[in-house]
Amino acid sequence: MRAIVSAAIALAMLAAGPAVAQTQITVSYGPGYPWMPAFVAKDQGIFAKHGLDVALQFIAIGSNQPAALIAGTSQVAGLNPTIVLFADEGGADLQIVAGANGQAKTGSSGGAIARTGLDIKSPADYRGKKIGVPGLRSVIHIAFMKWLKDRGVAPSAVTFIEVPINQMNDALKTGQIDIALPAAPFTDQILAAKTGTIVADYQADLADPVTIYSAWAMTRSYKAAHPDVAPAFKLSLREAIDFIAKNEKEARKTLVTYLHLPEPVAMKVGLGTFTAEMTAAQMQWWVDACKELGLYRGSIPIRDMVAE
Repeated sequence: MRAIVSAAIALAMLAAGPAVAQTQITVSYGPGYPWMPAFVAKDQGIFAKHGLDVALQFIAIGSNQPAALIAGTSQVAGLNPTIVLFADEGGADLQIVAGANGQAKTGSSGGAIARTGLDIKSPADYRGKKIGVPGLRSVIHIAFMKWLKDRGVAPSAVTFIEVPINQMNDALKTGQIDIALPAAPFTDQILAAKTGTIVADYQADLADPVTIYSAWAMTRSYKAAHPDVAPAFKLSLREAIDFIAKNEKEARKTLVTYLHLPEPVAMKVGLGTFTAEMTAAQMQWWVDACKELGLYRGSIPIRDMVAE
């Protein structure tokens, strides 16, 4: 009888297939919806399926992500392409291993929001205005400066003020700023409160055809020492994005768990364009924009900043 039971167990183990060895990694992310595919990959067991035992770690300020990677407190971090550019210029040696979220011509989840009652009809009307950005030299700040410059308005003609993205509604209301450059879900919050109105969808205007605003990065040394992690991570994101497309309501619930959004907000917030891909050309767009604006004069090879 014991032999029969043992044989049955052995057959069951063979049917299940070999166990996938799990690599433990910490994946850090910030306060925004672009990281939702990672939330889904964690909760739906997609990371585990591809051999990754993932712990998700929240880091509120994107510019702190490189330090976490360098210190080894996270192995993969969600950040912006320009953070990688400026960090690598300072010797950090980070590399983007996957895309996260982009903006297409069909419309963005951000936009420039003018204080209610302020008359903004053309780019020239921005001159002399106080514009709130979530971070100086952030992708939002750089993108809007390029948008102004492309339309004949010198970025120096406006005053950029750093305002935490969750405080932009109050900053508009009190007159601290004239125009806010938020992202979802704070865009929806401002519009719902009628504190401001969208006067330019600058991110959609700049899309070429999809401009990547958020990405996932590693240190090149960690990537080289663990060559299976980056491909498994990217494959997991692709599967999670496919899951989101087919199960959006369930996927949106992860925004409640990991971003602590109220469920009604999580169910309605604009999600932009999820993508696990980021090309060298998409990174070059940011390099060129930063050079055009006088923010970057280096010559780091694109292949060092974006994995093939």
